[in-house]
Amino acid sequence: MSSVFQGRHDVACLPHFSPTKHTLDAGTRPRTRLTCRLCPPYAFEAYYTSLHAIISVYKLSGLDLDVEEEVPLATITRLISRLRADFGPDFIITLAPVATALIPDPNIPAHLRPPRPMLASGPSPNPLHPTLPHLSGFSYPELECSVYGREISWYNTQFYCGWGDAGTTMWYDTIIAAGWKPEKVVMGVVTNPGNGAGHIPLAKLSENCARLRDKYKGVGNGFGGVMGWEYFNCGDYEDDLVHVSELELNTETVQTGWVAALGRVLRSEVPPSLPSPPTEQQRPLQAVTADQIRNMVTNLPPARAPWPDEEVQKLVVLGFERHEAVAALNATDGNVEMAAGFLFEHYPA
Repeated sequence: MSSVFQGRHDVACLPHFSPTKHTLDAGTRPRTRLTCRLCPPYAFEAYYTSLHAIISVYKLSGLDLDVEEEVPLATITRLISRLRADFGPDFIITLAPVATALIPDPNIPAHLRPPRPMLASGPSPNPLHPTLPHLSGFSYPELECSVYGREISWYNTQFYCGWGDAGTTMWYDTIIAAGWKPEKVVMGVVTNPGNGAGHIPLAKLSENCARLRDKYKGVGNGFGGVMGWEYFNCGDYEDDLVHVSELELNTETVQTGWVAALGRVLRSEVPPSLPSPPTEQQRPLQAVTADQIRNMVTNLPPARAPWPDEEVQKLVVLGFERHEAVAALNATDGNVEMAAGFLFEHYPA
């Protein structure tokens, strides 16, 4: 497990600067995969002991759980419960779902649909409604609406690699319309084109963030902010370098320039002025109906996919939506035949 944590020497110096130190626990490698599959207490304890040691030795403030393969919900809730019991109420627990994991599936047959996209008791995602295809296997709405949902500080939602699009506010708006609290949905982006498909130039990203901050300023605690993958090469892109230089931020590194540019939009006491006044369509929806949700999901702009368009089209011609095809290719590492099988299983005729 220690091999996962390669920034240990840098982290040792961080207490001098009093930051919040948050690390990522991702489940995409075979070794981590075993942790998720083996549920007996002895197996859980064997892996949890190493995780507990890393958190304790480096005095981490929190843990981000990036679940990128099918895992039972009980495994996640068990881990959340144990982290809270061992590290106390101030320990930050976050998850990193892809954007489709928070969006209700509009293609569920009418007789299987829950009666409304939100619970009657207040704004929250419907735990009974299946979502679009994603990586984790369990239901994030079900997790959020359970007693464990209150233990999750926020969701570092991935709007890249074909799972969403941060180049428009429509994907984020759809998630919030489905009942998610904006303060708990952080918009995850790639900070450099080399980090994955769907990079959004900093100028456009800043504009979208300004619109989201303005749009949700009166909804709960407002827009949840931005997560960037990754820090070491963020902003190292010609258009972003030019944008930062024009802002005259006087930062010392490319990375801090990228962060500072977004900080001006997200953290300033006086919100930045928008390029144009918000239209009625750019204001948050109230009392959203199930049909409105389905219409929003159906009309989402295509997410930028990491797969050739001809591969995506092979699935589209079979009758599936583009975002469904991309999600299936992502889940099967680009294998068209496996993706087709996944989709036919998920959407039986």
